[in-house]
Amino acid sequence: MLNEGLSKQKIIKILEEKLSQDFSYKSGSILGSMCTEPLDFGKEIYIKYLHKNLGDPGLFQGCAELEIELILEIGDLFNGSNITGTFTTGGSEANIIAMRVAKKIRSDIRNPEIVVPASAHVSFDKAEDLLGFKLRKAKLKENFELDLDYFESLINKNTCGVVGIAGTTSLGLIDPIEKIGEIIEGKDIFFHVDAAFGGFVLPFLKKLNNKIPSWDFSVKEVDSITADPHKMGLGLIPTGGFLLRDSKVLQKTGFEIPYLAGGNFKHFHIVGTRPGGTIIAFWAIMKYLGQNGFIKIIKECLENTDYLAKRISEINGIKLAAKPIMNIIGITTENGESICEIDEELRKRSWMLGKFTNFNLIRIVVMPHVKKSHLSKFTQDLEDIVKRLKIS
Repeated sequence: MLNEGLSKQKIIKILEEKLSQDFSYKSGSILGSMCTEPLDFGKEIYIKYLHKNLGDPGLFQGCAELEIELILEIGDLFNGSNITGTFTTGGSEANIIAMRVAKKIRSDIRNPEIVVPASAHVSFDKAEDLLGFKLRKAKLKENFELDLDYFESLINKNTCGVVGIAGTTSLGLIDPIEKIGEIIEGKDIFFHVDAAFGGFVLPFLKKLNNKIPSWDFSVKEVDSITADPHKMGLGLIPTGGFLLRDSKVLQKTGFEIPYLAGGNFKHFHIVGTRPGGTIIAFWAIMKYLGQNGFIKIIKECLENTDYLAKRISEINGIKLAAKPIMNIIGITTENGESICEIDEELRKRSWMLGKFTNFNLIRIVVMPHVKKSHLSKFTQDLEDIVKRLKIS
């Protein structure tokens, strides 16, 4: 640490130099991220309220009430009634919370197991490591859809929870949530849906008259849902969400915090201190955009997704890994050759995609910062690379 502090101007200059190597959403080169530039209005609100700490809600009762109001509004969007829940640091924390709840409410099971699709997010592996249950992964079919028969075969007397995905990390596919619900009906198994990405896409896709299978609280067996505002909700990074059907679960499984200045309370969180500003900002974003604003954003992303899918289909040697349901596209090779070399060459040209070696695909997420002009340049580079590598 310096003995004497630097001037603000000097610090800003140093920071600009050090951070100049960071990629920018506005450049359009970030094609593989599920995050995007937060809405300007959200940033404005966040800066105003960044001192709010919902780790001690008794001190910030207005902020805590806004969180409850927002959870109810999102719960209603997800076809639930009087839904409870909380905001988290992101989808990973929300998924870990859900897995902890699944294990805690079945404390009678000595060797607990949770069944997930092979396409499940790595946060479930983290939960297994942290919480001490066995994670059983159901294989996928060749078209990357969940093998439901295999999934069912993994359920046994030790199963305390199951997970379905509404918007898989790799391809944005939707697991058969209703059918999973039918499998576990009457079995006292906690059912969690990971809609970290899909949560703020699927409700608006449906309003655009897209045929979307039931995935939310309209499926009576679904107990909880993860949905991240910092993805397609355009919220501040990080902002995750955990929504729960039964409010009694908090009293059964919550952590008791007796020593806070604001008074005693129970919470689900892995963390203690958590920002209230991100929640206030998302409340403001929801009010500012309204359903029509979100629908407009999703519609533009889908139009760009359709354009990209068409361009990829015109390039010999590569193909779509699956037909896109939402604004996520996977690219793989036609002959099964490794996708890694294509990914390496794209990175040399500053295209940042997601790579899934286990599925041999690279992923593009057509977020609001991705424009048609970016995709046009990208597909030109992609076509040139595929030709130069002689992939056929």
